[in-house]
Amino acid sequence: SCVKIRRLFQLMLNVLVVIAILHANMLKLHNPVYIFSFSTILNEILMIVLHLLYFAPSFFLQDFLFSEHFVEMGRKVLDAILMICWYFGTLSHIVIANNRFFTVVFNQYAIFTRRRVVFITIFQVLMSIGLALMTQFFFPCCRLTFTYSVYTYTYLEIPGMKNYSNMFDLPLNSLATLTPLIAYSTV
Repeated sequence: SCVKIRRLFQLMLNVLVVIAILHANMLKLHNPVYIFSFSTILNEILMIVLHLLYFAPSFFLQDFLFSEHFVEMGRKVLDAILMICWYFGTLSHIVIANNRFFTVVFNQYAIFTRRRVVFITIFQVLMSIGLALMTQFFFPCCRLTFTYSVYTYTYLEIPGMKNYSNMFDLPLNSLATLTPLIAYSTV
């Protein structure tokens, strides 16, 4: 119950920020950083809704919310959406850290123009979808899935098969950690 209340509060705050951005026409302003912020907040809202409407009830009910015929397909679709959001959020850390670095250090150059930011955001969405499809559907082993019985996400491993997901997740997570560390330390 406390988790749901916290998630609802996060959802309300994110929705308020989206309303403020839209109401103030910030997406059309000269500073395109609002496009990064807006897309990241929308991604966060999607993740919160996914947790509130599916993952949290599954925790409490200790069961998947789909009928037996649709459990596997339903889980795959929701896990894929979760992974798209996860990859988008991870890529956002890298993109926003680079944006802050280049905006502060090389402020005399217009590196992050509105057109480039829109292109980067679209590329980020497509890259997130591509990574999620590869790790969730195309490789034979180890898709990430929600597991209500242990209250977390786990890799579904097939004994004797290599965990191909780590070929993407480990380098991307490392880059998402190191990029902000270096960028913000430099600034």
